[in-house]
Amino acid sequence: MKLRIHRGAREIGGNCIELSADGKTLLLDLGMPLSVSNAADVHLPDIVGLADSNDQNFLGVVLSHPHADHYGLLTKAAQNTQIYLGQDAQRLLRAALPFTSFGLDLPNATTYRDRETFNIGPFSITPFLADHSAFDSYSLLVEAGSRKLFYTGDFRGHGRKHGAFKQLLAEPSIKGVDVLLMEGTHLGREDHASAQTEYSLEDDITQSISNTTGLVLACFSGQNIDRFVTFWKAARRAGRVFVADAYLAHILGALNRPSLPKPPVFLPAKMKSKLIREKNTSVVIPFRRRRIYPEQIAGRANNLVMIFRSSMMAEFEKLKCLDGGKLIYSQWPGYTDQDRVNIKEWCVSHNLSFEIQHTSGHADTQTLVSLAQAVSAKRVIPIHSDAPERLRDFIPNATPINDGEWINI
Repeated sequence: MKLRIHRGAREIGGNCIELSADGKTLLLDLGMPLSVSNAADVHLPDIVGLADSNDQNFLGVVLSHPHADHYGLLTKAAQNTQIYLGQDAQRLLRAALPFTSFGLDLPNATTYRDRETFNIGPFSITPFLADHSAFDSYSLLVEAGSRKLFYTGDFRGHGRKHGAFKQLLAEPSIKGVDVLLMEGTHLGREDHASAQTEYSLEDDITQSISNTTGLVLACFSGQNIDRFVTFWKAARRAGRVFVADAYLAHILGALNRPSLPKPPVFLPAKMKSKLIREKNTSVVIPFRRRRIYPEQIAGRANNLVMIFRSSMMAEFEKLKCLDGGKLIYSQWPGYTDQDRVNIKEWCVSHNLSFEIQHTSGHADTQTLVSLAQAVSAKRVIPIHSDAPERLRDFIPNATPINDGEWINI
């Protein structure tokens, strides 16, 4: 078995790994680079059969999780490309379709489950549920002949699924693999302190909400289910009601997990217009009895924590419910510089406190070391990192490679 990284060897995101064995080709992830916002601006990797499906030796794409920097170029692949992904990942991508350009319907995809091995040509693949900010994320053990590769995908050990990481550390089938292909998102940071846990973040957000007299707005990704649970629990502990928007509510409905809360739902005006324009209004039917309407918000502002997006700014301004409130920003802080509207200035102009309360969806350095020690691979190759050489500072047998370089496993 051989591998080459087409993208991701020296950048964060855009992962695309080609595996070759017995003349057959398989891809792990087909991500869109974080530096672009449209797949049309990126060329597909030069892999025979990916764009035109004319090569029977190309077997398909196995996705590790539903983040666009791991699946975003699928729209450019041949329509009959065989796709493999987690069952809930498939549901989440389909549920996103009425709301965002990153939604995908993959009706012919093959879904896999945690720790259930499946075969694709000469490749045997075992997925392991991962602790990550994307719901239904997996690390992948790939075997071909006598060789073994373990691809971490994106992972961490400080989230709400930290038990999955602990199980991984004890997993016998991944010990001594030939190659550990390990994400290194945070290697370029100067601070290598341990990441805050999702539970500690919940405590901090609870305190922040409790110290606020007005409306609390929560800015986080609607697909980050861990963070939704954190805000929902924090709001409840602070004596408030968490309110989802229609996008988050639709995703929760699609996942249909009894363990996930069903909060009240607000349908923002711009979201409503989009659903009407594209004839997708049926998505609101399942939660119509849980709706909160704009005219109800001002009178209940002191009792609410509401999910927030910059597209809602004008609507909240009209409701005149912002004075004395707080916006809790719970995403990577760098996104505040990329948004079309300066969210901090908007808060100042409407007498809203602005506060960052966030923990990463990616592994800290100690978590990388813990996994490397547990796996004890013959070779460790960093991916999803803009500073791959730094992995050598913590893991002696780490060997960074370049995009396009073939490696024998």
